[in-house]
Amino acid sequence: MKIINTNYINGKFKEIDSRESLTLKNPTTEDEIAQIYLSTPDAMNEAIECASKTFESFSKTSIDERMDILQRIHDELLKQEEALIDLAVLEFGATIKTTRRRTKNAINLFLTIKEELRNYDFIKKDDYSMTVKEGVGVIGVIIPWNANLAHLCGNIAPAIALGCTLVIKPSEFNALETQAFLECLHKAHIPKGVVNVVHGTGERVGEVLTKHPLVNAISFIGSTQTGKKIFENCSKTIKRMTLELGGKSPTILLDDAILQDVIPQVLSIAYSNSGQACHAGSRLLVPKSKLEEVERLLTFNIQKLKIGDPKEEETQIGPMINQTQFNTVQSYIKSGIEDDAKLLCGGLGKPEGFEKGYFVKPTVFICNDETLKIVQEEIFGPVLCVLPYENEQEALAIANNTLFGLSAYIFSNNDTKALEFATHIKSGRVLINTCASKAKNPPFGGMKQSGLGRMGGRYSMDAFCEIKSILF
Repeated sequence: MKIINTNYINGKFKEIDSRESLTLKNPTTEDEIAQIYLSTPDAMNEAIECASKTFESFSKTSIDERMDILQRIHDELLKQEEALIDLAVLEFGATIKTTRRRTKNAINLFLTIKEELRNYDFIKKDDYSMTVKEGVGVIGVIIPWNANLAHLCGNIAPAIALGCTLVIKPSEFNALETQAFLECLHKAHIPKGVVNVVHGTGERVGEVLTKHPLVNAISFIGSTQTGKKIFENCSKTIKRMTLELGGKSPTILLDDAILQDVIPQVLSIAYSNSGQACHAGSRLLVPKSKLEEVERLLTFNIQKLKIGDPKEEETQIGPMINQTQFNTVQSYIKSGIEDDAKLLCGGLGKPEGFEKGYFVKPTVFICNDETLKIVQEEIFGPVLCVLPYENEQEALAIANNTLFGLSAYIFSNNDTKALEFATHIKSGRVLINTCASKAKNPPFGGMKQSGLGRMGGRYSMDAFCEIKSILF
């Protein structure tokens, strides 16, 4: 069993100042795989003070210097790509195909930001003014467990590009992958104190990060409930914030959608990352006249889904990350049953043949009541709620009847009609006739209680900037 007992502060692996620890299990087998020690607030304070001091010099580095750092990090990560993939599958249980794609995209973010930096408009002038963009300073980053590497890279790359420094609290459940990432970072010989990582819980060290006066901005990815607490903490010192929070995304099938072609994509969206994804399309809106056909196609296609060992290429749905998340999803399924939603597929307990591992049956409910708990709350598991509608006006009302607004998906045989419908959806992102757009670095973030700000390519750099006007 691997022991993780160091933070990364000021360019060094420093022993964690606590004997409190957490044991991590392989979610597929329930075998113990790692023990992670959990830091005290003193370690977080040290990391913040280091980052603040380093910002004074790092903010003055040249664009060429920072481009070189981004390239070096990319190159070191690329050398360990397969190891990073294996660790993510081991400790999170994400399927190998999903993890391979996500890892490659995460590593390539350093090249994407390097190219953005090459042409970034730090200064704009006209006859009477000059607008200057400056790195915000020390950025505190709090990362969830469902896409660890993507969020590490997605925050570190733009911060370095702007000459900012970082203090990161990763999820304690991704300790193995985070450690491997840090070893790559160390080998890239980035300036000491630019990236600092402190292991620990949100209550003990995350709280310090969001309240500390030397932290200029917070980037948080996680639940809306935690995001609200962070918002409150940041308000004490008016920190800049980027919050990517929860979702209850609608997938809308307009009446001309070709159902036999669309339903497999619907399930890919709903069960993305085994349902442990903020953008998962967990509400499916279908015309009432086609509900029976949709039910038949859902049942048929779910029976074809491969549940199992995430290391196997054909696996489409893996386990929940841990016992706690398994129990949470089970409680939602129980709630749906008790509220008399029609259980079409799945249900309570593990799939047949799975005694070990935190596996959940891919579940579908038919819901005629929008107020049900399973319809309104983010479940973060493979549970899909089907909501029938009479007409497009009602479909739009149902789609927008949520506290969230992170993603939405529309399927139609008429692109013009789908685009018109998309303009009325209250969501930070809307995908039309696809579950995986090929768009290059579009902004990502939520409306309503799905968050504040946008990340992605140039938008990530903008999120970590202060803007100064000089007038003459």
